[in-house]
Amino acid sequence: MSAVEVISEIKKLPKVQQRKVYQFVDEQLRREEDRRDNEAANRALAEPGENIPWAEARKRLGWA
Repeated sequence: MSAVEVISEIKKLPKVQQRKVYQFVDEQLRREEDRRDNEAANRALAEPGENIPWAEARKRLGWA
């Protein structure tokens, strides 16, 4: 089933059910984002070297 078909089926639901589906999807997306963020943080923490202040990191990256 394509995304377009899924959206079409969701639109056929009563408004209360639509909200529940959207809330569920939103929660799942947030959980996945958190999982990816935590993985990235764990990789960063595993890198060797000293910790530096955020202001210094920004400067080194050319963001400041």
